[in-house]
This record gives sequence, structure tokens and C-alpha cells, in this order.
Amino acid sequence: MRKSGQDAAGPLMMGRKWAWHGGSGSMIWQLMFLDSGNVLGIKRVPSSRRASLFCLDRETGAALCDDFVLTYGHDPEVPVGEGWMIGLETIHGELVFCHSYQPGSPEHLGLWAVDLPGRTVVWSRPELVFAANLGDSFLAYRTSVFAGFPERDYLLVDPKTGREIEHIGTGHERPNQLRNSAESEESRQGIVLPELCLSGAEPVECISYCAFMVEGYHRKTGDEVGSWVSGLRITTGDLIVYEDSMAARTHMPLFNNFLIKGPALYYIKENEELISVELT
Repeated sequence: MRKSGQDAAGPLMMGRKWAWHGGSGSMIWQLMFLDSGNVLGIKRVPSSRRASLFCLDRETGAALCDDFVLTYGHDPEVPVGEGWMIGLETIHGELVFCHSYQPGSPEHLGLWAVDLPGRTVVWSRPELVFAANLGDSFLAYRTSVFAGFPERDYLLVDPKTGREIEHIGTGHERPNQLRNSAESEESRQGIVLPELCLSGAEPVECISYCAFMVEGYHRKTGDEVGSWVSGLRITTGDLIVYEDSMAARTHMPLFNNFLIKGPALYYIKENEELISVELT
């Protein structure tokens, strides 16, 4: 049986390092980390179908940038993806790279290099589709139609400028080799994601870090719709040193709602709040 740190020694032994609230009605989405360690993500507001970018200081949670709306360079009044259909592709240094979507399709389209602390779009290639981050270059392609069939014309792009480094062409062998050699985003950014360690009616996700085990647990409190609750706890041995609710009254378990970057745990609470806890 696990003991609560609160029962054993007054308050729980760990506390929040910081918490940042994205605003009422927002949904914090798709976190990534710059080389500096500062955290960024997308903030969605479903009621107005509006999506924007934010960037926070890793040590304090202070907003280095918030409510940054991605727009087309030729017309700063026109938001990319109608202000809603955007996502994050990858990171290079202190730049984050964003995409939109092909019309009526889940396939990505376009590449925008954004300096969030500087609130600047450094370069954009709306016609390209990102394929892989190779470190010093990006593999990307243009789509075209030849003899009635779609084909991909591959090239290497400089991540700092967006300029073409090398034209590869429409062959698939080398692009596939380059894509397969690319490092995963989790490895590149030093992120550890949870794994399912207990399935069944009350699933549990977990990440082991040094002497700590971080668990995301999910329980159904009734038979009605919206009766799932998701919580998070940190244990060391049999002692619970931190515990919090991530969501209540949801339609399904809230999977993949936390991660570890270095000694810091990040999790999202009730869609709107990003919380950091130091695992030391």
C-alpha cells in the first residue's frame, strides 16, 4: 500500500515549479521545446475556431510570446489555415516550424519558420510539404501531377533561410533513406513520453525518471457520458510525493497529457493550464 507524503509528513513533498493559464475556453495543444529549453505550443479556442502560438520561459513559466497568430507574409491580415488549421512540425535552434493542411485533407501543407520570442515569421514556403528534419537541412517536397498521376518532387531546404540546398527530384529511394535516417522529434528535443503500463478498465500510463515514477491514471466514475476522470501522481518507492487532477468529467481517458523534459515534468490541467514540476 502506498503512503501519501501528505499523510506522512504534512504537505506533499513536491510542489509546482510554475503554472501558466492559457485563458478561459482554451485548449493547450502539441508542446515542443526550443534548444534553449523554453516550451512552446498551440493554444486552441474551439468556441471561436481560433488557434495561436505561445512560448514560455522554462524556469519561470513567464510568457515570452502569447496569442501569436500565424499569417501569410504577403497579407498579414490573412491567417494561415483560416486561423484554425495549423500544427507544429519540428524545431531547429530557436525556431519552430509550423504547417497548415491541404484542402479537405489531413495531409500537411506549407512550412513557416517562426521566432516566437521575437514574434516574427523568419521565412515561409507555403508550397512545400515537410518530410524530415535531417539536422542541417530539411527534406521537403512539392506535389504535382504528371500524366494524371500525383508525384512528389523532393528537395533539401536550409532551415535557417528556407532556401533550396539541393534538388533531389521525383525518385523515392534517396528520400526514403533520408527519412529513415532522421532522428525522432522526441529524441531530438530530449522528451520522454508516457507508455501504457496497465491496460483494462482503469488504464495507467507511466514514465520512470531517476528515483521517481510518474503515473497518469484514468477512472470511470459512472455509466453516464462524461464520467471519466484523469489524474497524475509522482511516487518514489511506496511514497506519493505529488498528486493532482488533470481532468474531470471527460468523455474518454485523457491519454498523453504529460511528458518529461530533462528534470522537469509538464502536464496539462483541465485543457487550459500548463504546469511544470521539478523532479529533484
